[in-house]
Amino acid sequence: MTAALLEDAAEKGTVDFVNDVAARLPLYVICHLMGVPDEDREHLFEITSRAFCSEDADDRRLSHAQLMGYLGKLIDKRRRDPTDDIISVLATAEVDGRRLPQRDLLLTCDNLFIGGTENVRIAGSGGFLQLLRSPDQWQMLRSEPGLLPTAVEEVLRWTSTPTHLLRTTLREVRIGHRTIGAGERVTLWIPSANRDEAVFAAPDTFDIRRTPNRHVSLGTGEHFCIGGILARAELHILYAEIAARFDRIVQAAEPTFLPSIVVNGPKTLPVHLVPAKNRILTAD
Repeated sequence: MTAALLEDAAEKGTVDFVNDVAARLPLYVICHLMGVPDEDREHLFEITSRAFCSEDADDRRLSHAQLMGYLGKLIDKRRRDPTDDIISVLATAEVDGRRLPQRDLLLTCDNLFIGGTENVRIAGSGGFLQLLRSPDQWQMLRSEPGLLPTAVEEVLRWTSTPTHLLRTTLREVRIGHRTIGAGERVTLWIPSANRDEAVFAAPDTFDIRRTPNRHVSLGTGEHFCIGGILARAELHILYAEIAARFDRIVQAAEPTFLPSIVVNGPKTLPVHLVPAKNRILTAD
Protein backbone atom coordinates (compact mmCIF):
# COMPACT_ATOMS: atom_id res chain seq x y z
CA MET A 1 0.00 0.00 0.00
CA THR A 2 2.81 2.39 0.89
CA ALA A 3 4.66 1.65 -2.34
CA ALA A 4 1.54 2.25 -4.45
CA LEU A 5 0.79 5.57 -2.72
CA LEU A 6 4.35 6.82 -3.18
CA GLU A 7 4.49 5.69 -6.82
CA ASP A 8 1.37 7.73 -7.46
CA ALA A 9 2.83 10.70 -5.59
CA ALA A 10 6.07 10.45 -7.62
CA GLU A 11 4.10 10.59 -10.87
CA LYS A 12 2.31 13.76 -9.72
CA GLY A 13 5.54 15.37 -8.53
CA THR A 14 3.79 17.89 -6.28
CA VAL A 15 1.26 16.55 -3.78
CA ASP A 16 -0.44 17.32 -0.50
CA PHE A 17 1.48 14.94 1.74
CA VAL A 18 -1.36 14.80 4.28
CA ASN A 19 -4.23 13.86 1.99
CA ASP A 20 -2.34 12.03 -0.76
CA VAL A 21 -0.06 9.93 1.45
CA ALA A 22 -0.27 10.18 5.26
CA ALA A 23 -4.07 10.07 5.46
CA ARG A 24 -4.61 7.31 2.93
CA LEU A 25 -2.08 4.79 4.27
CA PRO A 26 -3.65 4.13 7.69
CA LEU A 27 -7.15 4.34 6.24
CA TYR A 28 -6.38 1.71 3.59
CA VAL A 29 -4.77 -0.54 6.22
CA ILE A 30 -7.65 -0.33 8.69
CA CYS A 31 -10.15 -0.85 5.86
CA HIS A 32 -8.30 -4.05 4.93
CA LEU A 33 -8.18 -5.28 8.53
CA MET A 34 -11.84 -4.52 9.18
CA GLY A 35 -13.11 -6.03 5.95
CA VAL A 36 -14.15 -2.89 4.07
CA PRO A 37 -14.40 -3.69 0.32
CA ASP A 38 -11.65 -2.04 -1.73
CA GLU A 39 -14.19 -0.22 -3.88
CA ASP A 40 -15.50 1.62 -0.77
CA ARG A 41 -12.12 2.94 0.42
CA GLU A 42 -12.30 6.29 -1.37
CA HIS A 43 -15.86 6.83 -0.17
CA LEU A 44 -14.70 6.31 3.42
CA PHE A 45 -11.67 8.52 2.81
CA GLU A 46 -13.97 11.39 1.83
CA ILE A 47 -16.22 10.82 4.86
CA THR A 48 -13.40 10.57 7.40
CA SER A 49 -11.54 13.55 5.93
CA ARG A 50 -14.58 15.72 6.55
CA ALA A 51 -15.20 14.16 9.96
CA PHE A 52 -11.61 14.86 11.07
CA CYS A 53 -10.73 18.08 9.27
CA SER A 54 -13.81 20.10 8.37
CA GLU A 55 -13.96 23.51 10.05
CA ASP A 56 -17.76 23.27 10.01
CA ALA A 57 -19.01 21.55 13.18
CA ASP A 58 -22.26 20.48 11.50
CA ASP A 59 -20.30 18.95 8.60
CA ARG A 60 -18.11 17.02 11.08
CA ARG A 61 -21.16 15.67 12.89
CA LEU A 62 -22.92 14.72 9.65
CA SER A 63 -19.82 12.97 8.32
CA HIS A 64 -19.36 11.03 11.55
CA ALA A 65 -23.01 9.97 11.38
CA GLN A 66 -22.42 8.77 7.81
CA LEU A 67 -19.43 6.72 9.02
CA MET A 68 -21.56 5.15 11.76
CA GLY A 69 -24.28 4.38 9.24
CA TYR A 70 -21.81 2.70 6.89
CA LEU A 71 -20.30 0.62 9.70
CA GLY A 72 -23.76 -0.43 10.91
CA LYS A 73 -24.65 -1.80 7.48
CA LEU A 74 -21.29 -3.59 7.22
CA ILE A 75 -21.77 -5.17 10.67
CA ASP A 76 -25.19 -6.50 9.61
CA LYS A 77 -23.70 -7.89 6.41
CA ARG A 78 -20.83 -9.63 8.21
CA ARG A 79 -23.21 -11.14 10.75
CA ARG A 80 -25.08 -12.78 7.90
CA ASP A 81 -22.02 -13.63 5.84
CA PRO A 82 -18.78 -13.51 7.91
CA THR A 83 -15.36 -13.35 6.26
CA ASP A 84 -11.78 -13.17 7.58
CA ASP A 85 -11.73 -9.70 9.16
CA ILE A 86 -12.11 -7.89 12.48
CA ILE A 87 -15.75 -6.90 12.02
CA SER A 88 -16.71 -10.51 11.24
CA VAL A 89 -14.96 -11.69 14.41
CA LEU A 90 -16.76 -9.12 16.55
CA ALA A 91 -20.12 -9.57 14.82
CA THR A 92 -20.12 -13.36 15.36
CA ALA A 93 -18.46 -13.45 18.80
CA GLU A 94 -20.41 -14.64 21.84
CA VAL A 95 -20.01 -13.80 25.52
CA ASP A 96 -21.78 -16.22 27.89
CA GLY A 97 -23.68 -17.64 24.92
CA ARG A 98 -24.93 -14.24 23.70
CA ARG A 99 -23.73 -12.10 20.82
CA LEU A 100 -22.53 -8.58 21.47
CA PRO A 101 -25.26 -5.89 21.36
CA GLN A 102 -25.42 -3.85 18.16
CA ARG A 103 -24.64 -0.64 20.03
CA ASP A 104 -21.45 -2.09 21.56
CA LEU A 105 -20.39 -3.43 18.17
CA LEU A 106 -20.98 -0.13 16.45
CA LEU A 107 -19.10 1.95 19.03
CA THR A 108 -16.19 -0.52 19.10
CA CYS A 109 -15.85 -0.52 15.31
CA ASP A 110 -16.14 3.27 15.22
CA ASN A 111 -13.37 3.64 17.81
CA LEU A 112 -11.15 1.14 15.98
CA PHE A 113 -11.71 2.96 12.69
CA ILE A 114 -10.98 6.42 14.07
CA GLY A 115 -8.08 5.30 16.27
CA GLY A 116 -6.64 3.26 13.41
CA THR A 117 -6.50 6.23 11.05
CA GLU A 118 -6.28 9.54 12.88
CA ASN A 119 -3.03 9.11 14.85
CA VAL A 120 -0.91 7.92 11.93
CA ARG A 121 -2.49 10.47 9.60
CA ILE A 122 -1.45 13.36 11.84
CA ALA A 123 1.75 11.97 13.39
CA GLY A 124 3.00 10.81 9.99
CA SER A 125 2.51 14.20 8.37
CA GLY A 126 3.53 16.22 11.44
CA GLY A 127 6.71 14.18 11.82
CA PHE A 128 7.49 14.56 8.14
CA LEU A 129 7.03 18.32 8.38
CA GLN A 130 9.55 18.42 11.23
CA LEU A 131 12.00 16.31 9.20
CA LEU A 132 11.68 18.85 6.37
CA ARG A 133 12.37 21.63 8.85
CA SER A 134 15.39 19.69 10.20
CA PRO A 135 17.34 18.76 7.05
CA ASP A 136 20.28 17.49 9.10
CA GLN A 137 17.97 14.99 10.81
CA TRP A 138 16.46 13.93 7.47
CA GLN A 139 19.86 13.35 5.89
CA MET A 140 20.98 11.44 8.97
CA LEU A 141 17.93 9.18 8.68
CA ARG A 142 18.54 8.60 4.96
CA SER A 143 22.18 7.67 5.52
CA GLU A 144 21.52 5.55 8.64
CA PRO A 145 18.32 3.48 8.18
CA GLY A 146 19.05 1.79 11.50
CA LEU A 147 17.84 4.99 13.17
CA LEU A 148 14.25 4.39 12.02
CA PRO A 149 13.01 2.89 15.33
CA THR A 150 14.27 5.81 17.42
CA ALA A 151 13.17 8.29 14.73
CA VAL A 152 9.61 6.95 14.88
CA GLU A 153 9.57 7.30 18.68
CA GLU A 154 10.82 10.88 18.41
CA VAL A 155 8.14 11.66 15.82
CA LEU A 156 5.49 10.29 18.21
CA ARG A 157 6.91 12.35 21.09
CA TRP A 158 7.28 15.50 19.03
CA THR A 159 3.85 15.46 17.38
CA SER A 160 1.88 14.35 20.47
CA THR A 161 -1.14 13.89 18.20
CA PRO A 162 -3.88 13.44 20.84
CA THR A 163 -3.45 16.60 22.89
CA HIS A 164 -5.19 15.73 26.13
CA LEU A 165 -7.21 13.30 28.22
CA LEU A 166 -9.82 13.99 30.89
CA ARG A 167 -9.78 11.92 34.08
CA THR A 168 -11.62 12.03 37.42
CA THR A 169 -9.63 11.45 40.61
CA LEU A 170 -10.77 8.53 42.77
CA ARG A 171 -8.98 9.83 45.88
CA GLU A 172 -7.08 12.86 47.04
CA VAL A 173 -3.61 13.04 45.49
CA ARG A 174 -0.72 15.47 45.73
CA ILE A 175 1.26 16.30 42.58
CA GLY A 176 4.18 18.67 43.01
CA HIS A 177 2.96 21.53 45.19
CA ARG A 178 -0.72 21.00 44.41
CA THR A 179 -3.32 18.86 46.15
CA ILE A 180 -6.14 17.50 43.97
CA GLY A 181 -9.24 16.39 45.84
CA ALA A 182 -11.20 13.20 45.27
CA GLY A 183 -13.79 13.45 42.51
CA GLU A 184 -12.13 16.35 40.72
CA ARG A 185 -11.76 16.45 36.94
CA VAL A 186 -8.19 16.68 35.73
CA THR A 187 -6.98 17.41 32.20
CA LEU A 188 -3.75 15.66 31.26
CA TRP A 189 -1.88 17.57 28.52
CA ILE A 190 0.18 15.10 26.48
CA PRO A 191 2.41 17.66 24.66
CA SER A 192 3.38 19.04 28.07
CA ALA A 193 4.23 15.58 29.44
CA ASN A 194 6.26 14.81 26.31
CA ARG A 195 8.36 17.94 26.88
CA ASP A 196 8.89 17.47 30.61
CA GLU A 197 12.42 18.69 31.32
CA ALA A 198 12.58 16.33 34.30
CA VAL A 199 12.27 13.38 31.90
CA PHE A 200 13.78 14.56 28.60
CA ALA A 201 17.14 16.20 27.96
CA ALA A 202 16.66 19.23 25.68
CA PRO A 203 12.91 18.50 25.36
CA ASP A 204 12.34 21.22 22.75
CA THR A 205 14.93 19.72 20.40
CA PHE A 206 13.88 17.22 17.71
CA ASP A 207 16.47 14.42 17.91
CA ILE A 208 15.97 11.15 16.01
CA ARG A 209 18.77 9.57 18.08
CA ARG A 210 16.95 10.25 21.36
CA THR A 211 17.07 7.30 23.75
CA PRO A 212 15.53 6.50 26.12
CA ASN A 213 12.34 8.15 24.93
CA ARG A 214 9.62 7.63 27.53
CA HIS A 215 6.88 9.59 25.74
CA VAL A 216 3.21 8.96 26.46
CA SER A 217 1.80 9.65 22.98
CA LEU A 218 0.38 6.11 22.79
CA GLY A 219 -0.41 5.75 26.47
CA THR A 220 1.61 3.92 29.09
CA GLY A 221 1.32 0.96 31.45
CA GLU A 222 -2.04 -0.75 31.32
CA HIS A 223 -3.48 2.23 29.44
CA PHE A 224 -1.49 1.66 26.26
CA CYS A 225 -2.90 2.15 22.77
CA ILE A 226 -4.17 -1.14 21.35
CA GLY A 227 -2.97 -0.04 17.90
CA GLY A 228 0.46 1.16 19.01
CA ILE A 229 2.39 -1.63 17.31
CA LEU A 230 0.47 -1.09 14.06
CA ALA A 231 1.01 2.69 14.20
CA ARG A 232 4.74 2.26 14.71
CA ALA A 233 4.95 -0.24 11.84
CA GLU A 234 3.10 2.09 9.47
CA LEU A 235 5.33 5.06 10.35
CA HIS A 236 8.48 2.93 10.08
CA ILE A 237 7.56 1.61 6.63
CA LEU A 238 6.37 5.02 5.40
CA TYR A 239 9.59 6.85 6.31
CA ALA A 240 11.80 3.97 5.10
CA GLU A 241 10.11 3.98 1.70
CA ILE A 242 10.29 7.77 1.38
CA ALA A 243 13.99 7.80 2.28
CA ALA A 244 14.73 5.12 -0.32
CA ARG A 245 12.59 6.53 -3.14
CA PHE A 246 13.33 10.26 -3.15
CA ASP A 247 16.55 12.24 -3.34
CA ARG A 248 14.94 15.55 -2.37
CA ILE A 249 11.67 16.65 -0.88
CA VAL A 250 10.90 20.35 -0.55
CA GLN A 251 7.88 22.24 0.69
CA ALA A 252 5.81 23.55 -2.20
CA ALA A 253 3.81 25.89 0.06
CA GLU A 254 3.25 26.62 3.72
CA PRO A 255 1.29 23.98 5.63
CA THR A 256 -2.07 24.62 7.24
CA PHE A 257 -3.01 23.19 10.62
CA LEU A 258 -6.07 21.53 12.10
CA PRO A 259 -8.36 23.96 13.95
CA SER A 260 -8.66 21.70 16.98
CA ILE A 261 -7.53 21.39 20.59
CA VAL A 262 -8.28 17.64 20.54
CA VAL A 263 -5.68 16.66 17.95
CA ASN A 264 -2.53 18.47 16.90
CA GLY A 265 -0.96 18.55 13.45
CA PRO A 266 -1.05 19.60 9.78
CA LYS A 267 -4.24 19.74 7.78
CA THR A 268 -2.36 20.21 4.48
CA LEU A 269 1.35 19.91 3.60
CA PRO A 270 2.16 20.60 -0.08
CA VAL A 271 5.51 19.06 -1.07
CA HIS A 272 7.51 18.51 -4.26
CA LEU A 273 9.14 15.09 -4.64
CA VAL A 274 12.33 14.37 -6.58
CA PRO A 275 12.71 10.59 -7.17
CA ALA A 276 16.06 8.97 -6.42
CA LYS A 277 18.14 7.96 -9.46
CA ASN A 278 19.15 4.62 -7.99
CA ARG A 279 16.13 3.65 -5.98
CA ILE A 280 16.31 0.88 -3.39
CA LEU A 281 13.03 -0.62 -2.17
CA THR A 282 12.92 -1.21 1.56
CA ALA A 283 9.45 -2.51 2.45
CA ASP A 284 10.78 -6.05 3.07
